[in-house]
Amino acid sequence: MTHNIAVIGAGVMGLASAVRILENIPRVTVTVMADKFSPNTTSDGAAGLWEPYAPGNTPEHLQQRWGDATFHHLEALLKTEESSEAGVTTVPSFHISNQPIQEPHYSKTVYNYRQVSTNEISKIFPQAKHGIFFITILCECRMYLPWLLKRFKKQGGRAIKRHISDLGELAGQYDVIVNCAGLHARSLVNDESVHPIRGQVIRVKAPWIRHFVDDYTSGCYIIPCANNVVLGGTLQKGSWNTQPDAEDKKRIFEDCCSVYPSLKHAEVDYDWVGLRPGRSSVRLEKEITQVSGREMKIVHNYGHGGSGITFHWGCAQDTTAFVAELLGEEVNFQEQPASKL
Repeated sequence: MTHNIAVIGAGVMGLASAVRILENIPRVTVTVMADKFSPNTTSDGAAGLWEPYAPGNTPEHLQQRWGDATFHHLEALLKTEESSEAGVTTVPSFHISNQPIQEPHYSKTVYNYRQVSTNEISKIFPQAKHGIFFITILCECRMYLPWLLKRFKKQGGRAIKRHISDLGELAGQYDVIVNCAGLHARSLVNDESVHPIRGQVIRVKAPWIRHFVDDYTSGCYIIPCANNVVLGGTLQKGSWNTQPDAEDKKRIFEDCCSVYPSLKHAEVDYDWVGLRPGRSSVRLEKEITQVSGREMKIVHNYGHGGSGITFHWGCAQDTTAFVAELLGEEVNFQEQPASKL
């Protein structure tokens, strides 16, 4: 017996869930439905830095588990010939502040974590008094999402452009529906705790910038990507404004130039605004409910704020386990060999 699964959403969470379901549950067909695919998703605009931070009350042990699972997936991908096509690489990182920085819970996951001495940090960043250093992984979604979609289709997955306004539209058609709708989950499942967290960044041409820097004092960050450098940013809860704001741009640019004065000479590539799917906590759970008079089995996987990329593979694993439970199937989590990606 073949089970039909629908995944709503084609951002990083939706595509990762679709891939893991298809590759780890026997006898399934999987269809991804979304009104936007790469390069037009919110995930595409993210720099793609692996660094756990989750909205609100998401338990730290879940952040650790989801984050570690994703890190190890990306780490394995780094060792294959697919890494360049997938946009996965490593990046050295500094966090700087005028106040002492506590050791983050992911310090044992990243590479080469250490506290930076006051003397050393002041030589590199004169405005800072404290700092930490580590090497993390960068996963650029403008490349990673097409790579995931290619992997999904290679395994027999189907992707269609379709806007789903109500889960009732799918009643009776699929054995399980996976809700990775991100911000759209607010209206799709009437979850008013879902809200936008507006992020505005500037992409500039600055190939001399080789380190990620997060300045806790000013709130700015600088992330070197393959073709440009991301200067950010904003965390504006409740704002639905998708247009670049001149005042935000001015503040971001000035703050980033205070970290690296050479950025004053960088050519602006483009401005970007995205609405992260905020929530009081990540919602990752299974549900059996009645929709339009029919029983519907649903797995919800949304509300990750700015940590979608950091958590995607771990959350997709839990999503897959829930789908298997609802189907009464066994699940065997094994990474595909590099030769089969």
